[in-house]
Parts: sequence; structure tokens; C-alpha cells
Amino acid sequence: MRQKTVRRLSRVAAGLVLLAGAAAAAAPPQSPAARPLSSIPVRVFDNGRFVSDLNLADFEIDEAGMKVRPQALVLVNKDLAVRREGQTGPLPDLSRRIVLLFEMTEYHGRIPEALQALFETELRPSDTLEVETPMRNYVLARAALASKPPAVLAKELADIVRRDILEGGTAYNSALRDLKRAVRQIGGVGRTGLGDTEGEIDDGTSLEQNLMKYADDLSRMETLRTVDESRLVAFATRMKALPGRKLAFLVYQREFRPEIDSQTMDRLNMSNQDRPDILAALQSAFALYHRPVDIDRQRIVQAFADSGMDLQFLYVNREPERIAGIAMREQSEDVFRALSAAAEATGGGTSAGQNPATSLAQAFRASDPYYLLYYTPSTSAPPGTFIDLKVKVKGRAVRIAHRLGAFTGS
Repeated sequence: MRQKTVRRLSRVAAGLVLLAGAAAAAAPPQSPAARPLSSIPVRVFDNGRFVSDLNLADFEIDEAGMKVRPQALVLVNKDLAVRREGQTGPLPDLSRRIVLLFEMTEYHGRIPEALQALFETELRPSDTLEVETPMRNYVLARAALASKPPAVLAKELADIVRRDILEGGTAYNSALRDLKRAVRQIGGVGRTGLGDTEGEIDDGTSLEQNLMKYADDLSRMETLRTVDESRLVAFATRMKALPGRKLAFLVYQREFRPEIDSQTMDRLNMSNQDRPDILAALQSAFALYHRPVDIDRQRIVQAFADSGMDLQFLYVNREPERIAGIAMREQSEDVFRALSAAAEATGGGTSAGQNPATSLAQAFRASDPYYLLYYTPSTSAPPGTFIDLKVKVKGRAVRIAHRLGAFTGS
């Protein structure tokens, strides 16, 4: 998640405002005295279909290795309690805060379709919509949903998202073009056919200069795309403080890094055996391909599990460009691992596809309905201790999705 600026726009959909400080607007968490029972949202699937006929006696909760009997159950669909079993006391706020996060460097032409389906089929009067682009954050208040037709609101929001993605991707795409140009000049390769997406470039720069520039551009691109652990944890913390049910959909676009292909690397090594400076520069560039990402995965998993949100990670796949002399290497593995683990920790999931509209629709279908299980925590661990949670359904081979734990005192 890249750093964003916050400012007010002059032409936006009615009720669509920039977040000036979401944490300050969030309601404080309920005190333990006001909520003696803990609850955990659970979804149960059999061959991909939600199992809706389960009763309280079918569930079992494992809290830090100790079996806990759930005391109440509520079957919820979107923002409505469909069925209740046991004594829950007052129901929590079931209204939904839907959060769309676009981590993209190129605009995708199916985004308007995704937003149109969201406004026309998914949003309810009690929902609040938050949108985070590569540049800014926005909130669509509930009253705004009735201010204009859904198609108009979807079109206005799509225009804003497109502008912000193009603006936010400027530096990244500039670094990407510089990398492709440097690799092309290092290999001395011209256009090889109509399928080649880059033209021939030769400005007379020496091999030494191109190698130095290539290393600089590689480092610049890494800075622009590095997974920021602190920002991920801060996002999870902000979501935890917000009221209601939090449904987050993170749209992330597959990334590729231009590298010197193996044939060019071998040729340059063989032809420059008498040039230790060239050989050293080649080795330095190669070392940058394997730079480890220093990220505390457990910290991210625990923060997202404790947040109370349901994160759906939507990975937008795309094919690499065909450029002669350049190996377009997948460079999303570290991001994919971190964010898919965060989604699983919340009870959400990961999907990969080329159409974000289809992925978003499928993610919404996977998010509702759900069971809300109530139980009395049995652990006596001090506040701030992360407690693992596991929910089981007795006697049935089903897939169960739920958050993986929570911190005591939350």
C-alpha cells in the first residue's frame, strides 16, 4: 500500500467525500462489561456451497487448545439476522462497511463493470462504501446511495478510480519504461516483429553507463512496490476500530520486472572477460533480482485476524509483454504470499483471474451468508496475548472459514 495524499475534490458523486481522518471518526470498541460474550463469524461450505442448515449443537470452538461450547448462534445474510438460536443478548451492529482497495499501476477496462454491479446488486441502504485508490481515500455515506441512480454513482466513481490509478502509477510506469529501455540497450536488441511491444532504441550510451542506470532503475522500482508491513498493520488496526461488519476487497494487479535474459547475460559475461568492471556490474544487477523482502508475516497475520474484518484478496492476473531481449519476470510472489495469508487470517479468501468484475462478484457471493457464533472466552492470558481460534463442525467433511484468532483484551 503506497503513501497517499488527501485532498477534497470539486466534482464527485453526492456524499462521496475524502477521508480526512478515518481513525478519528471510528466508534470506540465496546467495553468487556457491555459485551460479556465473544463472537466469531463463520462460513461453512460443502463443495463450494454455503451450508445453511447447521444448528448450535453442530459447532465446536477450540480456543488455544481448549474446547469451548458455543452458547448462541445467529445466521446472518448481508445485514439481516435470518435465524437465532440460544441467548445472544442484543445483536451487534450488522450494518456493513464495504471497503474497496485498488493496488494497481495500470487501469483495467472492466473496473466500471465491477462498480456498476456493486451499486446495482450488492449495496444496501444500511451499507457504507469506502474506496481506497493508489492516491486517495473516499467514503460514500449511506444517504448518498439514494441521491442518484446506481448507474450514475457507479460511473462517477469509476471516473475517479481511473484518474487516481493513472496518476498513482505514473512513477512506477516511468521506472518500468526506463528499465525496459536500459535492458534493450544493454542487449543491443531491436524490434523483432509486430508482437514486440517496444521499438528499437539506441542513444549511444555505453554498456557501463547502461548497466549502472539499470541497477539504479531496479532499486527505484523496488522502492515503489515494496510491501510495507507497517502500513498493512496500520490498515488492520484502523479497520478494527470501525463499527459494524467490515468487508474489504483488495484488488491487486500482477507485476512483472524487466530483466536481462539469460542468453544476453551469458553473451555479455563471455565477451567481457577482460573487463572486471563490466562483470562486476552484471553480478550486481543479478543480485538485485533476488533481494529478500524483510517482512514479519506473523505480525501481519495476527493484526488482520484481530481486526474483525473479512478480507477478500482479488489477484488480477495478466500476461507479460513480449519484448525481444527482455525476460519479463513475475515479481508479485512476495506480495501474493503476504496478502493471501492476511486474507486467510480474517476468514476471507484469495481468488485469481483476469476480470476484476467477475472476481468481485464471486467474492461477494462467498462473503454472505455467515454464522455468528457466541461463546464465553476461557483463557486467562494477560491482555495483548494472541489466542488461536479454530471452529469445527461435528461429523461433517466441510470447509470452514473464520478468523484465526484475536488478542485478549480486544
